Amino acid sequence: MSLIYRSVLIGICLLAAAATSSCRLQEAWTGEQWFNHTWSGLAGVDTLTFQGKAALWRGEQGVLEHNLSYNGKLEDHHRLTMRTVIAGGDRGRGKLLASGKGTGEVWETSLQALGRRWHIVSDEEALGQGLARLNPLEQLEHIRSSGKSIKLESGAARGTKVLRIELDPKDALALIGGELEEEMKQVRHKWERKLAKLPEAKQAKLQSQTEQIWSAGRGQLDQMLTQAEVQAVYHLTINAKTGLPVRLTSESRIAYVSPQGVPQQEMLRTDNRFSGYK
Repeated sequence: MSLIYRSVLIGICLLAAAATSSCRLQEAWTGEQWFNHTWSGLAGVDTLTFQGKAALWRGEQGVLEHNLSYNGKLEDHHRLTMRTVIAGGDRGRGKLLASGKGTGEVWETSLQALGRRWHIVSDEEALGQGLARLNPLEQLEHIRSSGKSIKLESGAARGTKVLRIELDPKDALALIGGELEEEMKQVRHKWERKLAKLPEAKQAKLQSQTEQIWSAGRGQLDQMLTQAEVQAVYHLTINAKTGLPVRLTSESRIAYVSPQGVPQQEMLRTDNRFSGYK
């Protein structure tokens, strides 16, 4: 055998050994290592799509209050468009959306990644609300930056890894509280812009009234958050070969006391499936 052929065969054997060694190392990874691997892989993705569903249950009996389907498309790594189509005569679902711009039965909102957060850029009045809160890429960022426990689930389908991720209760509460506080800020900015368009005489009168209403609402929010308890659990399915997400589901439960002193319970479930990676 010539020296050239022998070198080629040795190179092939070394590559095969390296690949086998790499697979064995991956099999020994913890849930935390798999999540970090997936997060790093997403950082190199320019394009992807996802299909999602969300449903909100309220009360001890778990009465279904809202549900909707939506989809999203990421382009150029930092531009995301989310859209949902609401069935005719079912406007009640709009409470879950409360964002985006409507064209007939189609609701759509555009977001852009700035730093480590996603911000709505399509409609200023939609900032921080509704559809954008269901963004699974934002959910993954919250998971990454929060205190959490991650466990590898047994019985995953061949070629996949499934992680069970539970946020620390304090971080889960801080996440929901931050979203609600941001929405309160946007409400204030909205009426401040509208007041600025009124005659000065009307501005002075309405400024005081709106300020009192907003302050009362902010006080009620702070009181509810002080007593609230939140549990947030995610299941992330990963393609073991590519390291990229296949599916992300979540279940968030919150227990709080209303301003009237009545105990309340809510549960939000989401289910997102990813595809079209480039």
